[in-house]
Amino acid sequence: MRPYTYYQSAKRIELSQLVPLPGPMTIFLEPTNICNFKCVFCPESFSDYKEQAGGLFQLSLPDYQMVAREIKELGTVKVINFYMLGEPFVNKRLPEFITIAKRDSVSERVIVTSNGSLIRSDVHEAIVHSGLDYLRISIYGGTRDTQKANAQSAIPLETIRQNILGLRRMRDSKRSERPFIYVKMIDTQNTADNEAFINNFRDIADEVVLEPLHSWNNPEEGNLAGMSSEALLATDYFAQKKEVCPFLFYTLVIHSDLQVSVCCTDWNKKLVIGSLREQSLRDIWNGDRLRTLQLMHLERRRHEIEGCKNCTFLHTGRDNLDPLTPTDFKARIRSHLEIAPVDTHRRDFPTVLVAIRTD
Repeated sequence: MRPYTYYQSAKRIELSQLVPLPGPMTIFLEPTNICNFKCVFCPESFSDYKEQAGGLFQLSLPDYQMVAREIKELGTVKVINFYMLGEPFVNKRLPEFITIAKRDSVSERVIVTSNGSLIRSDVHEAIVHSGLDYLRISIYGGTRDTQKANAQSAIPLETIRQNILGLRRMRDSKRSERPFIYVKMIDTQNTADNEAFINNFRDIADEVVLEPLHSWNNPEEGNLAGMSSEALLATDYFAQKKEVCPFLFYTLVIHSDLQVSVCCTDWNKKLVIGSLREQSLRDIWNGDRLRTLQLMHLERRRHEIEGCKNCTFLHTGRDNLDPLTPTDFKARIRSHLEIAPVDTHRRDFPTVLVAIRTD
């Protein structure tokens, strides 16, 4: 399998020439918004998280089966990442969800992003048999003490390491290449801690990476990034400044309560554009709410959108839609103009348009 980092640097299509797309290419599908960690840089650590998130939820099997059908019907989705907020393996149905997605070819790739604490021996075989393509494990400190302080959890770092090692051994014993195990930690700018992390996991993961810091939120919600917006924006990760957010033109988030929003940092659902309890996914994608948000960005009015006005995440996107005018975009919508013929079954069609999160 290709390393996970391949998709961060591979050649990309010109997104501005293809929008509006017939459907999303990346979907974040949240099995649950409940987490067993309270990481200091995550909204889960807020004392009123439950209220701000609108409640605590787990996706049921019947609801998931409905969602999978809706996604497959679109026929455009390249990547499903079973993650938004919460720890995916809190939902004990997760291996079954993955199996269904792979069996029914709901998307080209299936990813899970996890903190690794619940990937215990009793689920190793189910994970391997599910066909999961990429397992992304987030580590929150290179040593026992930094992990405990940042994750605010009593689960030892060594336990997570043993969970990953056990899964790796199970995978290898089955002579399978899946899942590809990608272990990541946010670069702490502390050489000793970074090196401890790499040394701890490089022999058991397929890829071990230090990822750059980003912020979930805006300053009004508390500075989860732990550094000023000015300092954050000065880093290389935010070097590609832009006025139009590319993510809301090719991604969607399906929350565990079946609300649908446009952004993978929209943890408190300020950018909800519909509900799968009331509408089809196709109708939501082609609906007025999404088109309004897209046009407001193209018209340089994102400051009027509550969930977008203070966001910095758009600058991490590699795609740039700033040259696209609202007039041209409206004309494409009206005429249903296809700028380039799109065969969603082509292996080279927008494979690399994957939202890269560093949580």
